Amino acid sequence: MDSDALVCFQQSRRGTGERWFKGYRVGVDVPDEFVDRMGQYVRRTHFDGPVAPPHWFDTADGPVMKARLAELGETVVPFATSDVYVVTHKLVQPFLAVPMAVDVIPTLANGVRTREYRADDCDADGDDVTLAPAPDATPTRVIDGDTFSPPLTDEAARGGRIEWFHLFALRAAYRLAVGPRTGVVDTSGDHPTMRVRDGDGVLCLDLLDTSVLKRINRDVLFLDYTPGDEGGLLDRALTEALRDTARLRYRFATHLWNVRHGENDQWFAGIARNKSKPKYADELAATRGAFLEALAERYGPSLAPFSGGVSGAALRWETGTRADTFSLSEPPTFTHDDAADVMARVDAGYVPEKRKKRL
Repeated sequence: MDSDALVCFQQSRRGTGERWFKGYRVGVDVPDEFVDRMGQYVRRTHFDGPVAPPHWFDTADGPVMKARLAELGETVVPFATSDVYVVTHKLVQPFLAVPMAVDVIPTLANGVRTREYRADDCDADGDDVTLAPAPDATPTRVIDGDTFSPPLTDEAARGGRIEWFHLFALRAAYRLAVGPRTGVVDTSGDHPTMRVRDGDGVLCLDLLDTSVLKRINRDVLFLDYTPGDEGGLLDRALTEALRDTARLRYRFATHLWNVRHGENDQWFAGIARNKSKPKYADELAATRGAFLEALAERYGPSLAPFSGGVSGAALRWETGTRADTFSLSEPPTFTHDDAADVMARVDAGYVPEKRKKRL
C-alpha cells in the first residue's frame, strides 16, 4: 500500500448525530496487513470522542483533515492520494480515489520528465539515501515531451507502459509541488527531482513546470475495491483497480491529444455528438462524460455517492442517493441521457431529495 494512504475515522457530534471524519496518513506497507490491524483496532475502540490513533500513524501534526463524508472528495488532491480507508464503528472500507481528469497528456508532456536508470549505475547499492545516477550514467528510458509528439507512438501509444505508469508520474509531480513524504528528493539541480527504487532500477522524476498541474480537473471519484465473493487479496484488488481505471483514462486522454493536434483517431470517432468539427472544449466535456459512463458501466454499485465534483453529483442525480452515505441506492446506468449532459447540468454540491427530480 502507498504510504500516503488516507485513513478517515468516523466520529459523531453528541446531540446532533452529525457524522464527520478525522483523516490521518498511514505508514504500513501491505493493505491486507493494515486492514487486519485496523479491524482489531475497531473492535476495541469507539470513536465517540477524540480519536487516539495507533502508533503506526503519522500523527506528529495531528489529523491532516477534518470533514464530513460528503466533503471528502473536495479535500483529496487528484493523483496525490490513491488509497482512502474509511473507518466506522463497525468496519473498515477501502476506497480507490480515481482522478476524473482525462486531459493528462499535456501535463505529462510539458510538466514531468521521467528518467530510468539501472541500479548498478546509481548509488542504490552503497547508499540508498540518495539513489543518484553516476555522472556518466545513461538512462535506459526517457519519457519527456518528445515522447508525446503527435501522432502518439511507442511508449505513449495505447498499450504502452505509460498507459498506467502516468499515475505514478503525476503522483510524484504533485508530491514535489506540495511537499513529498516518500522517495528521495533532490532540489540542487535546475528542477526538483524525486528518485525512487523500481525493481532493479531507479526512477528519476523531474518536475519541469508546476503551472500545468493547476489545470488538471480536480474531480475525484471513489471506488470500493473490496475483493468480491471469489476472494482474493486486498493489495491485488487495489493494483487491478488502479491499472484498470488508469488504462481507461489514458485511452480517453490519447483521444483528446489526437483531437488537439488534428490527428486521425483510430480508437474513437468524435465523441461530441452532432458535431462535425467539434470545439476542443466540447470534445473535452463529452470525453469526461464518456469516462464516467465507462466507469459506471464497469463498476456500477461499487462507486461511492460521496465522490467529488460534478462527477459525483451526476452519480447522485442518476441514482437518487444522498451524498453522506457509503453506497449508491441503485447502479448508475445513464440510459436517459449520456453522462456528459448530466454533468453539464448539475452543480458539484447537488444533493437529491428522497425522490429524484428532473433538472
